[in-house]
Formats: sequence, structure tokens, C-alpha cells
Amino acid sequence: MSAHLERANLLLQQSRPADAEREAMLALSLQPADPGALAVLALARAYQKNYPGALAAATEAVGLAPEYPYFHYVHAFVLHHADKPREAFVAVQEALRLDPHDASLFSLLASIELARSRWKEALEAAEQALAIDAEHVEAANLRAMALVRLGRKEEAMETVDFALRRAPENAMSHANQGWNCLHRNDPKAAQEHFREALRLDPELTYARDGLLEALKARNPIYRGMLAYFMWIGRQSTKFQWVFVIGTLLLFRLIRSLPNVHPAFWVLVGLCYLFIYLSWTAVPMFNLLLRLDRFGRYVLTADQRMASNWFGLVLLGSIGCFVAALCGVGGWTFIAAIMLLALTICVSVTFLRTGAHRLVLGAATLGLAAIGAYACHLFQLRDEANFAMYLGYFFNGFLIFQIGSMFLRK
Repeated sequence: MSAHLERANLLLQQSRPADAEREAMLALSLQPADPGALAVLALARAYQKNYPGALAAATEAVGLAPEYPYFHYVHAFVLHHADKPREAFVAVQEALRLDPHDASLFSLLASIELARSRWKEALEAAEQALAIDAEHVEAANLRAMALVRLGRKEEAMETVDFALRRAPENAMSHANQGWNCLHRNDPKAAQEHFREALRLDPELTYARDGLLEALKARNPIYRGMLAYFMWIGRQSTKFQWVFVIGTLLLFRLIRSLPNVHPAFWVLVGLCYLFIYLSWTAVPMFNLLLRLDRFGRYVLTADQRMASNWFGLVLLGSIGCFVAALCGVGGWTFIAAIMLLALTICVSVTFLRTGAHRLVLGAATLGLAAIGAYACHLFQLRDEANFAMYLGYFFNGFLIFQIGSMFLRK
């Protein structure tokens, strides 16, 4: 191993990926076909979120030494962090075929299965890792994460307690304990664990996201929504579809029945309010958190931008409602309803990333244009065309909701 490659490995261990990348490049300048240097380069780039460059280096390393499981591990690691769980699964399976006795490979498999929402498979992989190495802290944390999603909260707490005893300075263990506390409806204890995790690793997104949720969960309304999000998140994708669509169809069926009790309409109103919050709670409460002297610093730039756009559209909707009550014109009431619908579109758009966000953002702008033209037609009293464009808007809004469920983050 060259001196440059030794320094690159050391720098990676010290969480200095940019310096490690430079040393790996120097090692490759001396020996361009060194798969070890390419693997370090891939990891260094992945830690800097340069996924195209990391994938290129990892793929080249595998091509030069396909018989070594470590290079398949690096390839799977990069794919996993590049949000390509299916390809990562294939890569780690090849590594396990070459070496079925490496706890780190099973630990990576558990992490990949979690990303694929395959909770039972993730638990099995984590337990296989622990069977090989009973003190594997990362595998213990992944086991706890899988247990939480399977609803086995007590076992999850015990597993994280074990991980913290083995490595009390492990940031992921504290973050895991924080999420366990959130699942047990204890946001105050969760905040303490998330703050400790961020003290140990200020860049740990898992802990930062958890702290954000714990701060918002101080609000009893959001705490109820968070409990729902966590419950539905533990279910399979198939169940989520059946639950959401089944609930809507049930209410439609009851609404069509004759002699429905008046109290039912109150229930319908609460149901629609809950559905609205299930789509918009994240940017809405992020917006409220910006009023908190500490909470505003937890939000990322992307989250602040999402709350800005959501707040702007919501403010427009409220303004139009007020204008309608003041008798400005019937179009203002219609505009208020449309803008309220668009707050859902804005919320969903910012929950996605990359190309999916661009697609949903374009769809949101398209709906806004259709809505604006419909209001213009209402002012012109062109009833036929107004009804047609109003139908375009709400049908488009329905298609947007269904389509967004396919365009997962």
C-alpha cells in the first residue's frame, strides 16, 4: 500500500473526505489501476455527496477486482447512499456470495432493506450480523430501527440500551434512542438524545431530522399527526394504499346514503381537516417553528424555502377568503379554495427531490395557471368555459395527488 493510500484511509477515519479524496487521487496518479485507491476515492466522494463520481470509481474498482467482496461492499455502499436501493441490494448480495461471514456486509444489507421499507428482512439481516459479531454496534442500531417499524418498541429500547452501553459516544445510538422516545410519545426525552447525537456528530441528518420532529411535537396537534405518520410509516406500501383509498371511498359511500345523521357531517369535516393536515403538516409546522428562537436554527435551507412557499400560498388563500367575506367578488371565494388546494401541491413538491420535485413543481405551476384562468372566466361570466376549466383544475389536482404517491422521495 502506498503512503498516499495509507493517508487517504486515515483521513477517511478522521471524517476528512475532501483530504482523503486528494490523497487517493495522488495514489492513483502513481498506480492508475489500483482498486484499493479507487475504493477509497469512491467512499470519499460518497461522503461528500458526489455520487456520480463515487459510482464511477466504485464500478471501476469492482471491474478490476471482481473476486474481492470488499469492492462489492463499497459499490453497494455508494449505491445505497445515492438512493438506489435496488441496485445496492444486488451489489451487497454479490459481496455476501463471496463472503457470507462478514458482519459488516449483513449490516449494510439491513440498512438497504430499511431503505426499501422491508422491515422483516432488515431485522433478519441485522440479527445475522449480530450472530457473527455480537458487539456490532451499527447492526444493533439497525436492528432497533427495524424493531420500531415492526411495532416492537420495548425490544427496540433494549437493543439501543445495549448499543449505548457498548459505545456511549456513538451518535447514531443516541439518535436511535431519540426516535424510540418519539415513537413512545415522549418528545422531551427525545430532544435530549437528539441534542447529544448532534453534539457528537453535528452533521448527522438522522438526528437533525429527529430533533426537528421533537420540537414540533411540543404542539399537541402536530404530536397527533406525528403519531399518525409513524403508524402509517410502519405499514407496508400496499396497506397504505388500501387505507387511504378505502377511507375516502367509505366516506363517499356514507355521504351518498339517505337520512345521514347531521353529526356525521361534523365527522366528515374533521376527516377532511385531518387529510389536509396529513398532506401539509410538515411545512405548516416548520413555518410555525421559525418563530421559535431555537427551532429556526434546526431547519435546513430547503425546509425554510418550502415553508416560505407554503406560507405565501396559504396567505393568498386566507386573503381571498377575507375578500370573499367582504363582498369583493365571487371569484375570490373560488380562488381561495384553489389556493388552499395548491398548498397541498406545494407541500408535496418540496417533500420530493431531484427530477421528481421538478415534475411536481411544473404540475403545480400548471394547476395554478388553470386556476387563474378559471377565475378570469368567472369574472367574464363565461359559465360554460368556467365550468370546464374548473373541472380541469380539480381533476388535475386529483391526478396530482395520485401521481405524487408514485413519485416517492
